[in-house]
Amino acid sequence: MTVERGRLGRAGETEAERFLRAKGYTIVARNYRSGVGEIDLVALSRQTVVFVEVRSLSGPQFGDPLATVTPRKQRHIARAALSYLSRHRLHDRAARFDVIGIRWQNDRGAKRPARITHIQDAFELPSAY
Repeated sequence: MTVERGRLGRAGETEAERFLRAKGYTIVARNYRSGVGEIDLVALSRQTVVFVEVRSLSGPQFGDPLATVTPRKQRHIARAALSYLSRHRLHDRAARFDVIGIRWQNDRGAKRPARITHIQDAFELPSAY
């Protein structure tokens, strides 16, 4: 990963965290890593554990940030989510997978804010994870 891509990703995660907090979510983890994958944000929405994948792109030439969450990526997120639920003994809680797409209008929002798309319940737990 290039330095600029890493910077763009971190800025997107920060923007997504602000967005979710403003909608009443409680952020409980950021960049949760396990041996099987990573989850950008783990949040609570009422009693539901929400695993959030954040995708940031800087220009329209790169396509739709939401389209980059492939079935393979979904499996990695699901594995990490199961690890999180197990580690924190939360298997009895409702859980879902959300995706937030961040499209920067210019250089990381220097003049205009990012355009944010939030898809709740973006995908199901893949059958073969």
